[in-house]
Amino acid sequence: MTASATTSMAPATLNAQLSGGAQVTPMDGPLGCTISGVDLSVMPDADMARVIREAFLAYKLIVFPDQELDEAALVRVSDLFGEPVVHHVGEYLDPEFPQIMRLSNNVVDGKPLGAPNNGIYWHSDQIFRERPMLATLLYGVRTPAKSGGDTLFSDMYAAFEALPVAMQTRLLSLKAVHSFVASYERNYIRARTLSAQEKADNPDVIHPVVRTHPETGRKSLFVDPDSVTEILGVSADESAELLAFLFAHIEDERFVYRHVWQQGDLAVWDNRCLMHSATSYDENSEVRLMFRTQTQGDRPV
Repeated sequence: MTASATTSMAPATLNAQLSGGAQVTPMDGPLGCTISGVDLSVMPDADMARVIREAFLAYKLIVFPDQELDEAALVRVSDLFGEPVVHHVGEYLDPEFPQIMRLSNNVVDGKPLGAPNNGIYWHSDQIFRERPMLATLLYGVRTPAKSGGDTLFSDMYAAFEALPVAMQTRLLSLKAVHSFVASYERNYIRARTLSAQEKADNPDVIHPVVRTHPETGRKSLFVDPDSVTEILGVSADESAELLAFLFAHIEDERFVYRHVWQQGDLAVWDNRCLMHSATSYDENSEVRLMFRTQTQGDRPV
């Protein structure tokens, strides 16, 4: 499918390809859609899988409400978006399905059930890898009953396209350094400390500041405050000034959608053109349990 065909796909066109009461509905915001009337505990047929992929590229974020998924079903659904990857922080992985990372503040037998309240910085998942993640799937097993624990998404296509042409041109020639260690130490404050060997085994990587999407051909910003330590080829002061500007820019409400979780929601998003950030919740009065899978991407260009 060409980039223009994908990104201009209208909801009516997608809905025309659906059957059994399923429907694609755009979010009330700058990005995202819901696909309702689909039971993902049963693997979608080829036609439905194609529509899901088209919606994924067109809207960048899909929410499937009212799902009842066990771990095996979540891993099967993840296959629609690529090869599931086992996360590097092993202490929060499901013992039977290591493709699933648990995110939770719950404690069982004195041990955390999952990673508590991480990801509160704008980021693209595992952007500090040579091949960052393509898709992330996040399933709400138990979500806060009152408030909090939302997820913010920012459209990096729109963020890049909103910049003045002179700034776009400048950014196209720049590269940024991404640090696994910096990201780990921000996000896993209750996890074990990295050993010297683990730090050596996870060196910094360099990615372009502006990424070209391998399927749509569109350009997007590709820097985040979670892992970026510097922009190469400029002075330290210029790097800091430019990063501060870009980090503030991606938070602009013109580009941002806030997802308020309902139990049973499955959200799937494209890490190649979205940034996201978790929001906090009251860990003393609320219990949150999310299952997350991620699929392997390619090297950014």
